[in-house]
Amino acid sequence: MELNKKNADKAKGHFKILLTLIFTIVGLSVMIQTLAMSKAGGTGQALAQGPVITPTLTTEEKIQAYIDAHIISGDVMPEATPGAPDVGPQGSAANSVAWDGDKASLGSPGDVVIYTLTLSNTGTENDTYDITISSGWASSLSDTAVPVNSGNSASVSVEITIPGGATNGDSDTATITATSQTDAMVTASALLTTTVGSEITYLPIIFKALAAPTLSATRPNSVNDWQLNWVDSNASGVTGYELQQSQDPTFATNVTNFSLGSTVFSQLINTIQPSANNVYYYRVRSVGAGQNSPWSATVQVVGAYYDDFKSNQTGWSGPSLKEGLRRLTFIEKEDTWYENSDWLIIRVEDSWDWAIASPLKPAPKPPYVIEFSSQPANLGNLVSHGLVFGGDWAGAPCPDWSTLAGVYAHNNCFNHFYNTNLIWSSATDLTLLWERIDTLVYCPNCGGSPLKRLGDVLSNPPFHPNANNFNTYRIEVRQSGIKFFLNGDLRYTYNDTRWINDPYFGVFASTDEYSNSTWRYEYIRVTPLDN
Repeated sequence: MELNKKNADKAKGHFKILLTLIFTIVGLSVMIQTLAMSKAGGTGQALAQGPVITPTLTTEEKIQAYIDAHIISGDVMPEATPGAPDVGPQGSAANSVAWDGDKASLGSPGDVVIYTLTLSNTGTENDTYDITISSGWASSLSDTAVPVNSGNSASVSVEITIPGGATNGDSDTATITATSQTDAMVTASALLTTTVGSEITYLPIIFKALAAPTLSATRPNSVNDWQLNWVDSNASGVTGYELQQSQDPTFATNVTNFSLGSTVFSQLINTIQPSANNVYYYRVRSVGAGQNSPWSATVQVVGAYYDDFKSNQTGWSGPSLKEGLRRLTFIEKEDTWYENSDWLIIRVEDSWDWAIASPLKPAPKPPYVIEFSSQPANLGNLVSHGLVFGGDWAGAPCPDWSTLAGVYAHNNCFNHFYNTNLIWSSATDLTLLWERIDTLVYCPNCGGSPLKRLGDVLSNPPFHPNANNFNTYRIEVRQSGIKFFLNGDLRYTYNDTRWINDPYFGVFASTDEYSNSTWRYEYIRVTPLDN
């Protein structure tokens, strides 16, 4: 018995030693793995050694992460990126310029009409301004570069030569532009309208040239009808009126003429269908015996817009698929194109990126309604899309494709807008992230999206449509507020309308950390509302 006990104790001792060796080897193995992972600094090394358990985020937490990566709420600005382009508001207190106003003059064929304009430096810094002129008639400038100290003014003379073959009533409007040499975004323009006409003396009476009528237009209604009205100050000598309509502001092409009697002072326009080219221009002049008046000032009418994307020439894309992009964060990974004569496609492929595409056509004046139908073409984690409206555009190329700053950090258009950002999280879940964007900041070293959106951002509880199929959206834009509808049901009302008088609209797509975001748009319709 004693021998057996000794043998058992001896075996236990050997077993304890064996366990100690096993635990030591396991401990060393864990230490080696930990050091390897630390040295690699990598998720990849950790995954190679075994599963890594991370907390499961709720949809709300995922959307908050999306917001943190893309959007800054309130007035907090990110720190400036060293060397990043300046993307502040167009112009500044330091560099500002103004002309003393538009001018007009009469002359005869062959005359040289001289205009003297005053150019004022309204900024706080001395500057020099490049002077350019655009005119259909021959023109010349007294100076092409004018230095002006802060608070001072300088005179610039312009000569316009009326063509020898011009007839009474012909006119030309030249645009003279001053551009700051310090900041090329700081400009000012004035219009110089030269008209062929003069007082003609017939003995024993004096015969005056006919004056141009004053033209106005009513706002289009919900069936896309509007009316042109004019007032004529000529007391006599008028035998009728000529009204012109064109979609070319110069009236060089596609002109429709209306010949009207001397007692007619209006014309109803009620045959135009909504289209992707929804801007019309009008002018009118008095017709007399042997003479016509100058044309009236041109009046622009913005009618109803409609695009079903069956044509690939409506401005949403272009030959390189990128010409319709107005705001973007990664040019190599973002495109728009027309597909199968059925849809507009917008695609954003890389993490944290977003883009806006637009044909830069205006919406009618409020109140109006925007409707569209869309569907995800790629299902992924928190891919999102929407429609933007209330965007600004001053007319410069947007973006400026000649420089990287011009592509990513420009302020030529869509510096502010509303965004119906719809975030897909499952086949039955869409979350509306309502955005009022007040400004954009290019900050590639700030983390997340390199182009941050700043403004008022409100997340709503998820909707539960069939999120994988086409859904129909409607946005009513009124002075009293904005209403958002999903498949005919009112889902959200927003009362801040600060940007609704800026008319430009477009489509939006965005990614989160992982997947590309690709969306189909079936149609977009923009219609004036009667009330």
